[in-house]
Amino acid sequence: MKVLRQFCISIVILFWCVGICLAGSTTSSGLSAQIFIDRVRADLNADVSEDSFYNDSDFVQWINEACQTIASLTGCMEETEEITLVTGAMSYAVSTTHYDINHVIYDSGVTDSPTRNYFLARFVPGINVPVQEPRPKLWWEWQNKIFVFPTPNSAISGTTLIASLIGTHPAVSTASSLVTIPAYLDTAIIYYVKAKAYFRERSEEKATYYLKLFNNLMAENKRIILHRDLSPTVSTEGAK
Repeated sequence: MKVLRQFCISIVILFWCVGICLAGSTTSSGLSAQIFIDRVRADLNADVSEDSFYNDSDFVQWINEACQTIASLTGCMEETEEITLVTGAMSYAVSTTHYDINHVIYDSGVTDSPTRNYFLARFVPGINVPVQEPRPKLWWEWQNKIFVFPTPNSAISGTTLIASLIGTHPAVSTASSLVTIPAYLDTAIIYYVKAKAYFRERSEEKATYYLKLFNNLMAENKRIILHRDLSPTVSTEGAK
């Protein structure tokens, strides 16, 4: 029975990891905002020496918007923060800047224990609330604090929660700022910036086309990378 229980726990953890893992490789292409500006200007046939309609400061703003939007939609800037549980403490401050908390793992620190790690469930109104016991089972966030329940007792004081955070992208404030979004999403930045540029010149049809390409790429990322689709297909919509 014990072996069966451990097997079931392993299967649950396996499918959880398959289903909720965030970004793939976080390796960026190491490009500056200026490289993206030059690429978009070339596609728009808007040479900086001849064109005054698009300012580099506009492009910097749009690239920053693109990076923040991509980070929030894809979770590609994943961060983790460890929190030490304290007897009787229900809330714990989260110091890392983030959009949301993806999941929270409990770690007892007991080597080789079959119950060393487990995922806490996010609390939502209407779910069954467990009775008070030594370890927390539920978590929720409010005002940059993680709340847990049941409240930890002295038996597990000093053990750890590991919070997986959907992190933000560092601000792109100048043309020399580095873009640290993962390299496989560089194209999404270009699509977004082109859409903003075409909206600026009132070319709504072109703008909508590139915004659709951007949204399609976000959806593909969520399906293939975020949810680890085991049989992905390549979308050809909008490629004609």
